[in-house]
Amino acid sequence: MQTGPVAAGTVPLRERLFDLLLVLYFIIYVFTVTFTDLHNFTASYLGVTIPELEHLDMAYPPIPLKRIYFAWGRTVDPLLYENPMFWQVVEWVNLLCLMPFSVVATIAFLFGYNWIRNPAIITSSFTFYSLLICIGTTLYGENPTPNPVMFVNVYLPYLIFPFLVLVRMWPERPFSQRMGWPKTLFLTTVALVSYSFFFIYCYKWLQMQLPELVDPLVPPFVLPMVHKC
Repeated sequence: MQTGPVAAGTVPLRERLFDLLLVLYFIIYVFTVTFTDLHNFTASYLGVTIPELEHLDMAYPPIPLKRIYFAWGRTVDPLLYENPMFWQVVEWVNLLCLMPFSVVATIAFLFGYNWIRNPAIITSSFTFYSLLICIGTTLYGENPTPNPVMFVNVYLPYLIFPFLVLVRMWPERPFSQRMGWPKTLFLTTVALVSYSFFFIYCYKWLQMQLPELVDPLVPPFVLPMVHKC
């Protein structure tokens, strides 16, 4: 029986630092769903298109995030901007089911609650499957992305991390036994490389499309070097 904030028999968090990389994935997922998928969800609920939604007043998300969403859809992700019916269904599931799960999973992974295993396997399997459809449709569909390199580097982690969660949750009691160092090293390397490409290309796109949002965050002496990249 698990009692207290940390489950009895759980390997301490300091000995399973890889789980912090998965926690970061869940946090990023919550953030992106609550401002990106929310647009597709809202358009579906109101019965309008994404271009029509762009001209409606919305209390949330903030204007800078709205600008990021619509610019991303126009320049990289046509599926997001077209919002076909099958994608609307995926977004409803993301917002109503997977986003709340990610909040719970953040807590469960930090404190080592083994009961998260089965829900994590189910939700990660769905996310992996839906991202395969998203990536395949956007790369090879009727209206492919105009920037496949940018698209793949930003979206691939959303395919990789569900797989990493599946591998992490495969043991019957994942938080009660230590992973061997070869497995830990491999999973950590994959996660760090995925994060590196994700953040680099996110920043690169923001700097190209909306520099006024990111330049104030960069020290002045770094800006000339950034603009040359």
